[in-house]
Amino acid sequence: MVRVLTLMTLVAGTAACGDPCGESGTTCTLLGTGQAGGNPDETDASESLLYGPMDVELGGEQAGTFFVADWNNHQIKRVIDGQVEIVVGTHFLGDGDPDFNERIAPGVPGDQVALNHPTQLEWNPVTGRLLLPSWHNHRVREWDPATGNSLVVAADTDPNDGNGANAGFAGDGGPAADALMAFPNSIAIDPSDGSFWLLAQRNGRIRKVAADFSLIETMAGNGEEGYAGDGGAALDASFHFWDYTDLQPEPAGAVAHDGDGHLYIADTCNHAIRVIDLQAGTIDTVAGTGEHRGPPGSPCDPDQLCFPHDVEVGPDGLLYIADTGNHRVRALDPVTGELTEIAGTGVPADGADGVLATETALDRPYGVDVADDGTVYIADTYNHRIRMVIP
Repeated sequence: MVRVLTLMTLVAGTAACGDPCGESGTTCTLLGTGQAGGNPDETDASESLLYGPMDVELGGEQAGTFFVADWNNHQIKRVIDGQVEIVVGTHFLGDGDPDFNERIAPGVPGDQVALNHPTQLEWNPVTGRLLLPSWHNHRVREWDPATGNSLVVAADTDPNDGNGANAGFAGDGGPAADALMAFPNSIAIDPSDGSFWLLAQRNGRIRKVAADFSLIETMAGNGEEGYAGDGGAALDASFHFWDYTDLQPEPAGAVAHDGDGHLYIADTCNHAIRVIDLQAGTIDTVAGTGEHRGPPGSPCDPDQLCFPHDVEVGPDGLLYIADTGNHRVRALDPVTGELTEIAGTGVPADGADGVLATETALDRPYGVDVADDGTVYIADTYNHRIRMVIP
């Protein structure tokens, strides 16, 4: 079944796609050509290359502005009216600026900051800044559009450690600047005050960080790999964001807040979406069984979630999921558990623009975001594109 959203207004930047964006329920490419690579001096979104984009995030004063975590180009890109600019990142991978000044307020220009495989992004509407969990750098950065500066806001960043933060787990009960984390992958904002929840993938935990970064505390997860804890305290729960024996994992796990006291978790390797009741401090599963149906290596069950890598709460209250293993974006009703197809055919391919979203093939989409008018943005990762589904 295909959900048809009511067309309200097309977001700014749509015209850059040309005619394929003109029909309700269809897809078009907003950024990328389908070819993997990098041409950092190209400013036209229709000609700019991506290399495994992991996430797309709406944010900024102008409607339709979005950011992209360009994984293998080690850059954060911003697109406004079809024009692309690199806001954080250089032409090389690394961890910050050569002089370590990114660790001292007000930070340094983002184009002086080297990154190492950025994964997910989150726009903070309270502060008007972009939060960047730097996965391979084991820290959290904040980018300020007013100054263009990037500043490290969470992680132990003693310059004596060299150009890289220590990976580990420490610091609960103290300032975020003194904390250790391992592979932070996703952030969800508390719209009431700008504080945020941080999913640290290798730690198997979700932590809460104060808006002024003065405090970090664990609020879910016991650090053990598994699938347990439903119906009980979130602090006692276990997640499966990767096999800890795998020395070269891929990014996994995501969090999203519904603004009404619930934190949703894409428990990737448990093939499940879980929810924390923030007032009660308890956890449950809203979709998935914790198991991949079929023997190891078998195709995904299209009736179940398969390695979901991202979850976002839409304006309609539905959960929009990057169902990566099924090569689809789906919407989940958290009350009834009903899954609805939004985009993708279930078969990995580089689908054509201008056709129904459910007839447009995707290839391992890792990221998704939803605008206030219901427009769905997709990081079509293995197709090296950012796509949009017209409501």
